[in-house]
Amino acid sequence: MTTAEVHTLTGAYVLDAVTDLERAAFDRHLAECPTCAAEVREFRETAARLGAAMNAVPGSGLRSRVLTAVAGTRQVPPQVGRAPATRHSWRRRAAIVTASIAAAAAILAGGVGIGRSQSGTTPVPVAGSTQVQNASDAVTVRAGGTGGGAATATLSRSLGRVVVAASGLPALDAAHAYQVWLIGPRGPQSAGLLPAGDGTLGAVLPGDTDRIAVTTEPSAGSPQPTTAAAARLPLA
Repeated sequence: MTTAEVHTLTGAYVLDAVTDLERAAFDRHLAECPTCAAEVREFRETAARLGAAMNAVPGSGLRSRVLTAVAGTRQVPPQVGRAPATRHSWRRRAAIVTASIAAAAAILAGGVGIGRSQSGTTPVPVAGSTQVQNASDAVTVRAGGTGGGAATATLSRSLGRVVVAASGLPALDAAHAYQVWLIGPRGPQSAGLLPAGDGTLGAVLPGDTDRIAVTTEPSAGSPQPTTAAAARLPLA
C-alpha cells in the first residue's frame, strides 16, 4: 500500500470498513500525518451529525417483526476460498466508502459538505477541503461556464483528492442537477452531483484524471454524460 493510497483510507477507517491489516497500517500512518488526522476528525463529526439527525425511536412491534422475518429467511452460506483484495479492488472500496460519506452528508440540510444552496445560504466547507487547499502540491484551475457562471477545481495529486466548486451556473429545475465528471484515459467517471448551482463537491481523484467536466443531468444522476459540458476544467 503506497502513501497516496493510505491517504484515501480515511473514510473507510472512520466507518470501520477496513481489514485488521489496513487498520494497523493506517493507525501507524495517522500518528505521522496531521492531514489525515484532521480529515478523520471531520468525517467523525459528519458521522456524528448524521447519527443525531437520523435518530428515531423504533416502534414497539419492530423486535417481534424482525425475529419473525429472521426465522423464515434462509441464511447466506459462508464464503469459501475468498481471494485477497487486489490493489484495484481496495482503491474501489475506499472510493465508494468516501463517496458514501460525502453523499450522506449532503442529505443533512446545513451539514458538512453541503456547500451553498440555491437559496443563498452561507457556504459550509466540504470535509477535507482545507487539507487539499493547503497541500504543498495544490493546484487550482478555473473556467467560465458555457451559459454563465464559473467552475473551479482545487486538487492535490499527493492526497488523491479534488474539490470542485461552482459559482453562478444557470439555475436548473427540480428534475435536473449538475454532475461532475473526472475524465482520463478510461473515460468519464462520476464524482457526484453538485448540491446546487453554487455548490461544492469533494471527491477522490484518480491519478490518471486529466480534465474535469460539469454537465446537466437528471436529478438522480447519470452513469455517463448525456449533455454538452456546462463547464470544462483541463488539469494537464
